[in-house]
Amino acid sequence: MEDYQRKRYVAAASTLSKKLERRNFQPIICQNLLEAREQAMKIIDPDKSVGFGGSITIEQSGVIEELYKRGQKIIDRERTKSPEERHQVMKQALLSDYFLTSINGITEEGELVNIDSVGNRVAALTYGPDKVLAFVSMRKVYGDLTATVEMVRKNTAPLNAHRLGLQKTPCIKKGLCGDCLQTECICNTLVITRRSMAKDRIVIFLIIDEVGL
Repeated sequence: MEDYQRKRYVAAASTLSKKLERRNFQPIICQNLLEAREQAMKIIDPDKSVGFGGSITIEQSGVIEELYKRGQKIIDRERTKSPEERHQVMKQALLSDYFLTSINGITEEGELVNIDSVGNRVAALTYGPDKVLAFVSMRKVYGDLTATVEMVRKNTAPLNAHRLGLQKTPCIKKGLCGDCLQTECICNTLVITRRSMAKDRIVIFLIIDEVGL
């Protein structure tokens, strides 16, 4: 990343942090994924359970591996052996003490925008786990609410569709969102979190580096 871009993200993160705090979120500015991981490890009680949603940013951070190394109880859908078992484990994760996730987009006013396929990730964000730790790059701050929803639907979702190897949706065939109702559609639930009811329940690691999708 160019130095001028980093300086711009740092300034924007400082401004955004104040707006997130007014919405009862707990922002923590991190220079990179390693710093975000280290902060998360400090926050998570070793004796508590941890669940997580599908996220490239979480994968890139290596936080799950570090938690396993210290013997953390992890509710891990990736270690299941059947769709039925996976479904049950995803439900259990909604009652974990901590939930790790990413955010698809943030508005300049501090609203969180997420789009989900099954809905487990956004369900955990809105209610269930006592603490949610969200990893998000500053490059996902897109502007006002309309612009952010559009970017999440027309940019992030198609990228995830290609990452997941889908076959039939318009974003696969044409590279563009077609507002489809296909069986494979991963844009089933759109959630806007404008404020956290419980103060500091949702910790947001604002990462200066450009990471994730």
